[in-house]
Amino acid sequence: MNDLSKTILLVEDDPVTNKMIHTFLTSLGYEVVAAGNGVEALSVLTSITPSLILSDIMMPQMDGYELRKRLLAREEFRLIPFIFLSAKGERDDVVRGYELIVDDYIVKPYDPKILSAKLHTLISKYENLTQLIRYDALTGLYNRRALHLFFKHELNRVRRYKQKLSVLMLDIDHFKRINDTYGHHFGDEVLKRIADCLLSQMREVDIIARYGGEEIIVLMPETNKTTAVRVADRLRKQISNLTFELEEVCVWVSGGIACAPDDGLEESVLVEAADRAMYRAKEGGRNQIRI
Repeated sequence: MNDLSKTILLVEDDPVTNKMIHTFLTSLGYEVVAAGNGVEALSVLTSITPSLILSDIMMPQMDGYELRKRLLAREEFRLIPFIFLSAKGERDDVVRGYELIVDDYIVKPYDPKILSAKLHTLISKYENLTQLIRYDALTGLYNRRALHLFFKHELNRVRRYKQKLSVLMLDIDHFKRINDTYGHHFGDEVLKRIADCLLSQMREVDIIARYGGEEIIVLMPETNKTTAVRVADRLRKQISNLTFELEEVCVWVSGGIACAPDDGLEESVLVEAADRAMYRAKEGGRNQIRI
């Protein structure tokens, strides 16, 4: 689920209006992805996560009201800022819009300066909120809740496009011993350094999350097991080469890999398979990757 910062999904069926609003949003510095109705918008959302959705109401196939209902039913889309921009300005229309928990309802014709200010405010709030609810405070990696949403998104892509998704679970070897010997502050430093290493080495499309304690999960879209093993082993070596102020400390990780659809198409099944492989790596001497 690639995060496109400052991207607006514009849902508008009228070509002239679409072009006019598209030009206006682009002039404000936003990336704009257009959809002609609710069905097209839902399709777009399978590949991007916009910073805001700006939608008309009267559209063919699926109108704005139905689109909003569908989004509210999906956890991964529920919090994306949503504005109705419509010519339907009767009180009942506006009330119906707000009953669908939209962030704003703007009646056409709109004031460009007011719309610009509202877009900026809502996107800024959304970015601050996502920082709080999606990221692990210590490492800066995604947290478990965010990982769950990414899993749903990526597994849907596997089913739809017949692609591969590799899942890597990493665990720091003898982490309890590190905490007991050098203190939890140093243990936190080890976690942060490993997280930084992973973030610097992986692709933008890869999802890296702190799963719990010293466990980290990496989702690698469009990656088969053979490639995943090669990537994971490179990461393992990079981590083993990390140096710390306490020169006697050497940090190793063990890892396990599972792959969809080969090992399953459910999050729990894939995590369990990767976890079992990781424990085989531990039992086999640690500092290695198993599938």
